[in-house]
Amino acid sequence: MEKETLQPLSGFRDLLDPRKARLLGVLAKTFQRFGYRPLETPIIEKQDILLGKMGDEAQKLLYLFEDSGKRKVGLRYDLTVPLSRFVAANYRELPLPFKRYEIGPVFRAEKPQKGRYRQFTQADIDVVGDGGSLGSETEILEVVAATSDELGLKITFEINDRQLLIRGLDELKIAESSRGKLLRLLDKKDKVSEIQLQKELSSLELTDVQKRNVTHLFLSGQNEELETWEKLVGKEAVGPVEKLLAQAKRIGLMAKFSPAMVRGLDYYTGLIFEGKLIDGESSSVVGGGRYDGLVEDLVGQKLPAVGISFGVDRLLEALKEDEPSAIFVANIDSTLEDDLRLWVKKLRQSGTSVELYAAPTDIGTQLKYASRRGYKKVILPLEDSWGMGTVEVKDLISGAQRAIKRADIEDERT
Repeated sequence: MEKETLQPLSGFRDLLDPRKARLLGVLAKTFQRFGYRPLETPIIEKQDILLGKMGDEAQKLLYLFEDSGKRKVGLRYDLTVPLSRFVAANYRELPLPFKRYEIGPVFRAEKPQKGRYRQFTQADIDVVGDGGSLGSETEILEVVAATSDELGLKITFEINDRQLLIRGLDELKIAESSRGKLLRLLDKKDKVSEIQLQKELSSLELTDVQKRNVTHLFLSGQNEELETWEKLVGKEAVGPVEKLLAQAKRIGLMAKFSPAMVRGLDYYTGLIFEGKLIDGESSSVVGGGRYDGLVEDLVGQKLPAVGISFGVDRLLEALKEDEPSAIFVANIDSTLEDDLRLWVKKLRQSGTSVELYAAPTDIGTQLKYASRRGYKKVILPLEDSWGMGTVEVKDLISGAQRAIKRADIEDERT
């Protein structure tokens, strides 16, 4: 078969990266520490559930098809819409507020580029039925701070409020027919050049005064001052953003007000937030917000909700390369194999990760294998030293070899 045929479709990939398992473990444990319960939803949903929830631009990226049973279905775009469907189906039995996390693949039929794939992994936490309390947003910031600490990454946070945006557009007298296009333009401002941004802004049906005000409030250097917006819309309207910024400061999370950060999905109704890596690329690695109407539309009664999603693949690209944390043990003497396997079993039971070569064979083959796997040391259980309670440790970098007691083997992780 031709090599090209064996490659994944454009925008999809095979991934052989042990760091991802560690990353997912850190995320899951952190979420659980805050009381979030794991939920698993299907990657395929009925089109009736997927359509009309996220806005026109996002809807264009849905993978929609008819299955063998002639049912109209699609691949999930995110983990939030499936959560809303689950809550709507089960809300009478769920304890409210319902706190869940989910980690899994999502699918978007967009143009592949660096850091953007058509299949990627998201890790979400959400609180449904919280009464609209700012306490949920505060806890989400705490989860982000805890996660970044665990991963050794520094995240800067942008905070905005959809209600504040609406009040601002009202004050600027922006027509309803132009608002959607303006918000979509703001959502992609970091992805296009300044010339392209101004060109598209000029194409909108806005007066010259409105264009100047939009540039001043959303695109200028002064736009991040809450005082500017307070003069426009009043102190009450900026209150939620002001409070959340204070909470971020309290927990040591770098955050700022960003009125041009709009989050493209239509289901957001209140506070929204987005995190980017300091010293990293400008792409978002975590984002979310309040979506009080999404579950309500499905269940027919008010169930406020707020959540955030970590982009696992983008976080993965920022992590340092892992070195194997296991012990590699060569299998070179058939007379020792039974004792060797028993010893390895006890090491594993004590919590040590041990890779034992499958069957006795020549040492050269095993050393080459260990080197290709990334190990820097190999444990050599030689018959003479084994009887004295020791094994040999071979350094694959220097070629040096020394004897150690088998009881000290855990110190030789590489």
